[in-house]
Amino acid sequence: MKHTVLLTGATGMIGRPAAMRLLEEGHRVIGVSRGEGTIDHPGYIHISCDLTRPEDVAALFDAHPCDRVVHLAALAHVTGESDLSYSRYFRENVLTSQHVFEQAAARHIPVFYASTVDVYGLNDGVITEACLPAPVGPYAETKREAEERLHALMGDTPFLTARFAPVYSPEDMHDILKRCYLKYPSVAYRVGKGTDYAFLDVDRAVAAVAAWAERDPAPSGVIDLADPEPVNTRDIVAAHGASQIICLPEFTRGLGLALARLLPGKLRLNVHKLLKPQRFDLTAGERFLNGGDPAPYVPAPPDLRGVRVLLLEGFARQNMALMPALKKLGCHLTTYNASRLDVGYASHYPDVKLVEYWNREDADASYAALIKVLQAGDYDVVIPMTDFSATLLSNHIEEVSRYAAPAVNPPEAFCRAADKQATMQTCAEAGVPCPHTLYDMTSPDQILEAGMPFPFIIKPRVGYGSIGFHVIRDEAQLRAVFDDTVKRFGPVVVQDYIPQTGTQYKCEVFLDQNGEARSAVVFDKTRWYPIDGGSTCCSASVHRPDIAADSIRLLKAMGWVGYGDVDLIEDPRDGVAKVMEVNPRITASVKVCFFAGVDFARQIVELYTGRPVTAYPDYRDGACLRYMHTDLLWFIQSPNRFRAHPSWFSFRNTTDQIFSLRDPWPFVTYTIQAFKKRKKEMEKRKR
Repeated sequence: MKHTVLLTGATGMIGRPAAMRLLEEGHRVIGVSRGEGTIDHPGYIHISCDLTRPEDVAALFDAHPCDRVVHLAALAHVTGESDLSYSRYFRENVLTSQHVFEQAAARHIPVFYASTVDVYGLNDGVITEACLPAPVGPYAETKREAEERLHALMGDTPFLTARFAPVYSPEDMHDILKRCYLKYPSVAYRVGKGTDYAFLDVDRAVAAVAAWAERDPAPSGVIDLADPEPVNTRDIVAAHGASQIICLPEFTRGLGLALARLLPGKLRLNVHKLLKPQRFDLTAGERFLNGGDPAPYVPAPPDLRGVRVLLLEGFARQNMALMPALKKLGCHLTTYNASRLDVGYASHYPDVKLVEYWNREDADASYAALIKVLQAGDYDVVIPMTDFSATLLSNHIEEVSRYAAPAVNPPEAFCRAADKQATMQTCAEAGVPCPHTLYDMTSPDQILEAGMPFPFIIKPRVGYGSIGFHVIRDEAQLRAVFDDTVKRFGPVVVQDYIPQTGTQYKCEVFLDQNGEARSAVVFDKTRWYPIDGGSTCCSASVHRPDIAADSIRLLKAMGWVGYGDVDLIEDPRDGVAKVMEVNPRITASVKVCFFAGVDFARQIVELYTGRPVTAYPDYRDGACLRYMHTDLLWFIQSPNRFRAHPSWFSFRNTTDQIFSLRDPWPFVTYTIQAFKKRKKEMEKRKR
């Protein structure tokens, strides 16, 4: 079916060839721009119109009926313009678009909107249409705002958002050449062996417009569009020539990206564009061009500016992931610290830093101090960091809820997750793989009578890290440690020992108000300390759909809501990943999830303020997190120090649990505290 297409930006780089292509394919085209048209064709009429004036846009639609709208008009990065203020970008990119979208929506006319891949901002890893945009700068911010207004206005009327990579044509190579020329055509530069960039040939952009116009009914969704193959700077220079080429060593790329962390957003983005350009999965765009459906459009998450958040236990490593994430969301952040050496006090991110009584050996006094803080303050959400604070909040959930929403589960679900024996029972009920487990063992004789083969493990039913963990290899060892373990840590769980040669995993799951999974990030425990079984000191994100599915099923069976941490180990005897425990609080390694692209801070605040929870359907592989304080101890003690994978000496695509160039002081204070507490913590983990 042929259509009458109203095409804005009809005299632009994409607009004019798009109009010609539509005319060639038999459509009628109403070209719109501020200037005069230059197309001579019986199916084409040109209208000069100021789209910033809503009354002119309404008159345009009234006078020239159409059944498709292609909106290309926009203000981009224009060289030589004297006014590139945010207000001008907003007027040209947002208000103009809104006026067009309003008229199209009122008449139920499908819309094709040309946006930009710049809306993804500093999104690391491979970008798909499911990635949440994080625009930086007025151009990207206003294009994203126009996307959102299109989504809000169109209702059931189809619309396609096409995010274009930088567009080029044989006549206009500006966007390509500025990536590798200091002065075209005489001076070019190259970093290492060259840098790959994603560009979009104007003919491919035009093909997308034509493909959309041909389809009935009009497709609706979002696509990323770029050429199938990226272009390397060495190929650009070879094609265009240069009298001088400045060759920079590869290490300058990493150095430049490290220094860029200290720069404000726009400058940091520009450095990334040059040194670490975006990489795209173009599957949805290719599918669309070949007649398939685009990806579903992902609307912007809720605005969380001004939400008041209280983070407990400022000494906890988890704070180093949550504090910058919450500040980026615009939340008002308060940290509850027991010392001025706590990372929550040393950091520059909190708006308010409290120093109050907190003692994990004195729950009643700690809770009383917390209640006074909640009564005196004005908080929307209070987030626990450790088992101790999570248990306090869950046990007093009704009272705490009078002052702020506690980010914990009610006692029934919480206790079931905290109790390792109850977790194993739930695994059995839900059909989730777990080690063979003996329940309610109160003496060595009971264990021996049950016939559990050596070696097996005993560990506290409620605990954290490797505290109270023992690998039992014979009867003498069992009798030597059992009573003392029960005396120190309470009832124990007895399980089959899975050889430590199997890979250990964690799966961080977030379930919304309806118990539906909104994210599930799997990462492996590449190294841990103590080396015979302890807490993670090096992790890397991986995709294991089987682990994610089992973890989600387990937490759903527990009646869980919100953030949950599932620990697993792959049994080398049968290759199955088996659940070891569930931690009912934020894990110390959560920073790897943020680094991989999943914002649990946003999800927590959304859930506990009654908002819809943003989904993160994907994340990037190979995001690596190190806890250098214990990773160094691992290196000293491990016989595999030079055979580790990834190499202990590799810092590529890696972040540290504590250290940050943008917030360096907490590393110093945390290190001081770590030295002071090390003897006590190692005593707890003594085998």
